[in-house]
Amino acid sequence: MRVRDESQEMRKGWRAWPIVFVLLCAITIHSDSPAGWPQSQDDHVSASIVIEADKLLGSISPRLYGQFDEFMYEGVKGVLYAELLRDRGFDEAPDVRGLPRYWERDPDDRNDDPGLHIYLDDAVFYPPAPKFPSEIGNHSLRLDVTANDGQRRGIHQGGIPVRQGVAYHGYIWIKTSGFSGHINVALEADRTDGETYANAEIADISGDWKKYSFSLAPRKGDPLAKFSVLVYGPGRLWLDQLSLMPGDAVDGVRTDVFQKVKALRPAFIRWPGGNVAQDYHWTWGIGPRDTRPTWVNLSWGNEPEPSDFGTDEFLQFCHNVGAQPSITVNVEGRGGTAEEAAGWVEYVNGPPNSKFGAMRAANGHPVPYHVQYWEIGNEIWGTWVRGHSDAQTYAQNFNRYAAAMRAVDPSIRLIAVGDNNLAWDRTVLQLAGTHTDYLAIHHYYGEREMAGDPLNLMARPLHYEEFYKQLQKMFTDLVPGHEIRLAINEWNTSFPVPRQHSIEPALYAARLMNVFERSQLVAMSAPSDLINGWSGGLIQASRHGLYVTPLYLVNRLYSEHLGAEFLAARVESPVFDSSLEGKGVPYLDIVAERSFDGRQIFLKFVNTQTERAVLTTVELTGVRVRPEARLQTLTAASLSAANSFSTPDAISVQETPLHAGARFQVELPKHSVSVITLGVEGPQ
Repeated sequence: MRVRDESQEMRKGWRAWPIVFVLLCAITIHSDSPAGWPQSQDDHVSASIVIEADKLLGSISPRLYGQFDEFMYEGVKGVLYAELLRDRGFDEAPDVRGLPRYWERDPDDRNDDPGLHIYLDDAVFYPPAPKFPSEIGNHSLRLDVTANDGQRRGIHQGGIPVRQGVAYHGYIWIKTSGFSGHINVALEADRTDGETYANAEIADISGDWKKYSFSLAPRKGDPLAKFSVLVYGPGRLWLDQLSLMPGDAVDGVRTDVFQKVKALRPAFIRWPGGNVAQDYHWTWGIGPRDTRPTWVNLSWGNEPEPSDFGTDEFLQFCHNVGAQPSITVNVEGRGGTAEEAAGWVEYVNGPPNSKFGAMRAANGHPVPYHVQYWEIGNEIWGTWVRGHSDAQTYAQNFNRYAAAMRAVDPSIRLIAVGDNNLAWDRTVLQLAGTHTDYLAIHHYYGEREMAGDPLNLMARPLHYEEFYKQLQKMFTDLVPGHEIRLAINEWNTSFPVPRQHSIEPALYAARLMNVFERSQLVAMSAPSDLINGWSGGLIQASRHGLYVTPLYLVNRLYSEHLGAEFLAARVESPVFDSSLEGKGVPYLDIVAERSFDGRQIFLKFVNTQTERAVLTTVELTGVRVRPEARLQTLTAASLSAANSFSTPDAISVQETPLHAGARFQVELPKHSVSVITLGVEGPQ
């Protein structure tokens, strides 16, 4: 994730962007009023578009719309991964009562209980000999019970969302010494003497570490229940690696989050980062999950990060949602090496008789995954990542890593770290271009870059068309005869909430995605981030619910209507002047494209005008279309309206029928994104 300004080099020569827009997109812009809107009637203005359906300008990458998720606060733990218990291995530091964060004494702290003493034990834990010790220490929770009087005593964790009709499956690893009794586990209302929704008894507890499983079926739902572990009988117990998973999880992924991700139809998913990629070691996340370490997320607040969601879980998730995986390897960060990266390729793609392929097979996956896309490092130009270097050093490292990884699997496609700074890109291409398949560049834009002018936000995406043109020339000049495409695998606006979840970022996003679709260079793109992490997360999920942002909605709308080829279009649109991002900028942006089977035409409109609708006349040549068409529109009652947990549908996509033909009119609401789907009958 970018935390610095984009290079001023990008701005060179951009003030005359409308000319570039015409050259790249074959779209002609006319206006009766160069400095603003023409005279209008009522609450709308007029525009016209001519689509030449028999004139194909280029192809659109089928991998264009992907997603990106990383270990960033609750981008993975607690939300994507369905595990309900936090710090289930008691790895965090204890308070004065001997309990780590999230865990409480049960029933409460009102009274002293001489019958129960709690300790965080760093000498006894499960697994007894971990392959990778936790970065914050290995611990278990020791309970010394000296009374057998039937009194309720134990521990609990609150904030557990439960739903009626869903079974919850769990287990506890327990070791005992001189214990005689049983344990009750329960889902309950989170208050003293709260109602019990479900409980189960664990009996026959004795000896060394054993895994004790249970199931709980709550008779009612509660978004903020508690999970209790109650001990009856004297003796000493050690508890470790507890788990509680909803029965409707999809291979460990929370079902409501899974459905929202699948609806995006992601062509690929990038993981584990992001900045975190420069901290992550893949061996942390393989093997039985109860034996995996907890690691410290140096990139994001030093958060303790469980390793429950590792390589095999990620690849299964990608398979389930129909996405290609894109894995980012650690380049020289936190001890990362080329040999480690090559080992990851072998674990994922190697035969089952290879060293790391055999480990994969032992973990239940004998067939190689055949992952194609591998990114070598993340934002190495940034001082905030481990492994930061200059461009020359990075290019040399890239070549070393590429050689090691392709020695394992020559078929993989490699993504190099690029930048909005052309000097960095030039050096990387000169030294490593022949080994590069994609160049990754990230785009962020927010209040600082806007400098108080919202029109800068609406104009900014169009500047990238000139930037991509400069990159295309650089690719051709520096690496002739070798195809390199762009992967814009992080992009977003960077506003505070609620503005980030208003219609404004969706307008910026749609215009930027139109640029992607018109570009012959952009092959892959992904907004940042998929789930939570920061205000830019497309899916905002708490432990008990979720909502999707307008940025999610526009991504879903565009992914659902991804064409194979884009068509020539001539546009007459009013224009505006921005203070920083160019003059004569059209309010209306359009992409016309043909579906993969040729049976449909998609027209994607972005009306960035915030005060008026645009009454648009559409004319089609070279094709006959059916009269029945569909109009889907994303807009908002106001610019300040925003989706949230309390108003999840303040901004949504509305669908209406539309009468189409060789010439028809459509009113595009103010500050809106619209997609028209036309059925093709045949050539004109």
